[in-house]
Amino acid sequence: MSFSEGRLLAQPEQYGLPAPPRARQECVFADVERRMSLFLRALWGRDMKLRPLAGWMAGRVVRRATFADHIIGLPQSYPEHAAQPALYRAAAAHAGAHVAFGSQRRPIGSLTPLQIALVSLIEDARVEHLAIARFPGLRRLWIPFHTAGSEATVTPECLMARLARALIDDEYRDPHPWVNEGRRLFFEQRPRWEGQSLSGALGILLGNSMGETPGETGMPFNFIAYVVEPAYRDDHQGLWDFGDAGEHASDADAELMESGRLPRGAQGAGRESPEKTGFPLEEARHQLAVPSMHTEPGEALPLAPPIPYDEWDYLIGRERPSWCTLLEKPAAEGRAHDIADILERNEDLVNRLKVLVKAVQVQRPVRLNKRIDGDRLDLNACINAIIDLRTGVPPDPRVHAILGRQQRDLSVLVLLDLSQSTNDKVRNTDATILSLAREATALLAEAMASIGDSFAIHGFASNGRHDVGYYRFKDFERPYGDLAKSRLAGMSGQLSTRMGTALRHAGAYLKDRRAHKKLILLITDGEPSDIDVHDADYLMFDAKKAVEENNRHGIFTYCMSLDPKADRYVARIFGQRNYTVVDHVRRLPEKLPMLYMRVTN
Repeated sequence: MSFSEGRLLAQPEQYGLPAPPRARQECVFADVERRMSLFLRALWGRDMKLRPLAGWMAGRVVRRATFADHIIGLPQSYPEHAAQPALYRAAAAHAGAHVAFGSQRRPIGSLTPLQIALVSLIEDARVEHLAIARFPGLRRLWIPFHTAGSEATVTPECLMARLARALIDDEYRDPHPWVNEGRRLFFEQRPRWEGQSLSGALGILLGNSMGETPGETGMPFNFIAYVVEPAYRDDHQGLWDFGDAGEHASDADAELMESGRLPRGAQGAGRESPEKTGFPLEEARHQLAVPSMHTEPGEALPLAPPIPYDEWDYLIGRERPSWCTLLEKPAAEGRAHDIADILERNEDLVNRLKVLVKAVQVQRPVRLNKRIDGDRLDLNACINAIIDLRTGVPPDPRVHAILGRQQRDLSVLVLLDLSQSTNDKVRNTDATILSLAREATALLAEAMASIGDSFAIHGFASNGRHDVGYYRFKDFERPYGDLAKSRLAGMSGQLSTRMGTALRHAGAYLKDRRAHKKLILLITDGEPSDIDVHDADYLMFDAKKAVEENNRHGIFTYCMSLDPKADRYVARIFGQRNYTVVDHVRRLPEKLPMLYMRVTN
């Protein structure tokens, strides 16, 4: 604090400023500064600087703490609260949890004020749960300040206060569906609490769903007048990078003294409705898979906003921009033990697969050249080093080689055709094509999980170009557990086969995967078709174009067709060596895992 600021604090009336509220309070920052400093040192094992926030200056009262790096700013007083020593302790512990468990500021980007507030709220809950896991007594310190209840007026600010309470108070039950959904999603993502990415994805989705909540559509959210609740939580300024609009003085103490003031860029967007601003849901879509909270009975709404895709028209020789609309829809769930029954019925095949898996898991030796240390010399590197020495150039010291192990490095996406024709029965059997595809996929998933390969299982069915349904039974980051098995058991055949759009979307999931080999394994029982296309070649050429687009991104596509007459079109789509036609569909459960072993090796 500078000398001039100290004079303002000592005699504010001489400068025409309101007097600080110390005279009306039992406890102010100076009374607890030393205790809070020792308290934070004991909690987190590090020194955290405490600074007072002179927020009463210029007629404005700062009512929330703030932080920046390892510096924590606390208000001079909390005039509206009686339990001030406990409130100071709760505020200091909360800000310290941010310093301990959240290290990076998030850029504002195109986020709306409502999204900023909700991302911050989820980040508050995340760091508090991490702190409670280390010090369980912190829950008893924080919970008394959560007083929001269902009797309050339903506004965005009240709903957020109720959600904040629901995320920390196990005994609190809220009747509002938005609050319950936010609580469910937060605790479903428990394994991801260690990372800060969860707060961004979940906050964006909750911001989007708040505008869809019945009875609250059109409610304005005033970001400028918004005050974080409960009172011990910080003002969230330390969570965000406001860019040039939010830059303060370089001195950290001066930065904290100004941190209660919103940057101009944020103030300008103070009163926006979520319906009027586009949400960056594309980023959140890849991190969280959640259905809409408000669906009609029997209706499956998409997991994310409609995703447009181009489609190739071979007649005009160009793409039709944003011609198709893909909707990610929630996968129905069946009985997970049905998948266990499939494994029991195919016990002999499972045992054979285990033998193959053991063979695949053998790590073949591979020579790793150009190493600083090793058990042998790299001849080529030695020759290059001698040449460098002769020419007066400093040689590369990496002249050794070691014998390493070659490991499998691939990501596989199994894409299932779920059109109506898969409900047809296989000749001379009571089984449907879909049931055999489910059986084969279950055996394949068991093999992939045993090997340790990274894999996902998705499906698709279309109802015209504006309704290409896409179902995710298992994602790359998710384990192959009961949830994935129940979704496999619950899949059903319906509608048509717009193959090109589904292949493009599957490729989008694989593009950003860090793997040496990326594979789409498509299982289909017929050629591409849809109710709004009457040219038999139109969708075939579009699917061919989608395969070529994926190839340009290093994504290999292989097709297993269950159509005995598929040779006339499948080779044109995937290439002469990139498909297999299964003449006897009843042997699909046996052939699919064997094909996978051959293709991936």
